Amino acid sequence: MTDAPGWAAPGSAMPETAEAAVPPPAAPPAVDDSPVTEIPLRPLGVSELLDGAITYVRRSPRAVLGLSAILTSIVQVIVTVVQVIALGGRIHIESPADLTGVLGPASMTSLVGLFLTAYVVLLLSGLLAPVMGRTLLGHGTSFGHACRDARPVKGRLAGAATAVLAIVLLAVALPIAPLVASLLVHAPTGVQALTAVLGVPLSVGLMVVGYVWFAFATPIAVLERRGVRAALRRSAEVVRGRWWRVMGVLTLALIITVFVEFLVLPVPFAVAQQIILAFDKNPHGWLLVAVIAVGGVGRVIAGTLVNPFNAGVIILIYADRRMRREAFDLELQLEPADDPLAAWLPGPLTAAGSGPQPKTPRRSFVAPPPPPPPPPPPGWHR
Repeated sequence: MTDAPGWAAPGSAMPETAEAAVPPPAAPPAVDDSPVTEIPLRPLGVSELLDGAITYVRRSPRAVLGLSAILTSIVQVIVTVVQVIALGGRIHIESPADLTGVLGPASMTSLVGLFLTAYVVLLLSGLLAPVMGRTLLGHGTSFGHACRDARPVKGRLAGAATAVLAIVLLAVALPIAPLVASLLVHAPTGVQALTAVLGVPLSVGLMVVGYVWFAFATPIAVLERRGVRAALRRSAEVVRGRWWRVMGVLTLALIITVFVEFLVLPVPFAVAQQIILAFDKNPHGWLLVAVIAVGGVGRVIAGTLVNPFNAGVIILIYADRRMRREAFDLELQLEPADDPLAAWLPGPLTAAGSGPQPKTPRRSFVAPPPPPPPPPPPGWHR
């Protein structure tokens, strides 16, 4: 028979068993001071690649949008000047003759803007690679820090971007060269049609193939500190084995970019242009300058917001390929780096054949040499 707790009068002390039944106060929750990683540090799916290209803009908006605004403004100034020279003030179409006179110069202006925008995206994928590298490791980046990161690599970055664009232009030009020659010499219509049917699809296909193989050369030149030729070879190695997946994600990002940049963001500025043209269908002087300026401002804003997304997708696909090929995410988790950028240097699991490795060490910690063996005891003989 067990002893039951005794009865206590009101106001008297509680029995010891009741005091023992009171639970101790809960300990305060531990504070986690580790960096917050908004993009998962593991192989990424398609939706995570697209979402991560927006996340790093939200994490470091001044650095990302600042660099994008500078490059996009330079490009749009060039495009606007070319547009004014090519069109000569003819921006209103009233007859088929006006359409014929505007179509050629407008196509030339569009091609110039297209290739300059592609060049800007390649440059941004290298300039913003350190920003994305820090974002993946849970760190933000200021505009000044991004400029300091870009200063020592601007030469190899410009070289890599120029090399990739030159490869793409060469892939476009070679298949359509017979078509251009047949038009210049006024060849028969059948010959012109044949060269067009064979050359144009081949030109588009080679352009896509060249861009997909070498699109990662600019972030590689910055993060892995490689020269132009080594960055091109390394880009081909990273893409090898998953070309179709890389092409699919880049195409999806391009479709989103075209939809937002040309069908959504320019709408308010196009409406403003039509309001200005309502006062004069053939504007001249300052009114013409206002119409062109409104369109240029709209293109600058659209490019500033959209180009970092396209560049971010390129950087994230490169990071995803390294995680899948070289277990880069496991390496970072097992041995975190003191410097977020030094962590992106090639490690021991990097694929062989990618050229000479940088001499800069990946980690700042150097293991001390082992201690010397103890001396033998006195009187000891072998």
